[in-house]
Amino acid sequence: SETRYCQPLMFIAGLAAREVLRETKPDIVERPQATAGLSLGEYTAIAAAGVLSFEDGLRLVQIRGEAMQSATELVPQAMCSVAGLDRAKVDKLCEQAKEADPSPNAECKVANFLFPSGFTCAGTKTAVEKLCEMAMKAKALQARVIKAGGAFHTKLMQPAQDELSKALDDLLEKMQPPTCSIYFNVTGKRVPPGADPASFIELMKMQLVSEVLWEPSVKAMIMDGVKDFFEVGPLKQIKAMIKRIDADAFKRTENVSI
Repeated sequence: SETRYCQPLMFIAGLAAREVLRETKPDIVERPQATAGLSLGEYTAIAAAGVLSFEDGLRLVQIRGEAMQSATELVPQAMCSVAGLDRAKVDKLCEQAKEADPSPNAECKVANFLFPSGFTCAGTKTAVEKLCEMAMKAKALQARVIKAGGAFHTKLMQPAQDELSKALDDLLEKMQPPTCSIYFNVTGKRVPPGADPASFIELMKMQLVSEVLWEPSVKAMIMDGVKDFFEVGPLKQIKAMIKRIDADAFKRTENVSI
């Protein structure tokens, strides 16, 4: 359940599933139009695009997981899923929950924009628990604390970001231009094939303390002509999210597991 262990395992599982896909659709694996991944999955996507070697990617993910684990232990933190409320309402409730938390480092914000009216929020434990309570009173379809273990993609991850940034800087000279487009969490927008890694390393650094724009990323891929989606890894959450984003894209989404 600790993120320090989960992250390397998820990275390996994603790339292993990619090798399973290679057995039946080698052209897709060798020449994808684009890659993208949610949170930790972005590192799998970056490795799949040829920016990082497997070894460098795994080491980076290990550093990320250890740093995030350490950051979660500094103050009590939590994450919760909220569905069925619009963005403006969720932002307002987050602000109210933050104000209701007396701790000096109080935080509560949207961490992941997953699909229309579907969010993960994160922050200090008291604020997040208050948010869940208020969201249910506001008639959310769902509002529950999840077992994520920390306030990922918020300012509470700043210590982890500092450590990860140094590791990224150390690896920059070994990074290669992507062989396909990559859609980054921080912007929800495309970085083209052949881009200099120095032009997007800041997006990788900012991810830990920034909202993950997953729904905008999927919409951008569809707008850019991506037709078929392959979810590589042990879970099936991405396909479920795509179903809520675009019904046609959902029909063309395939799960590939190991």
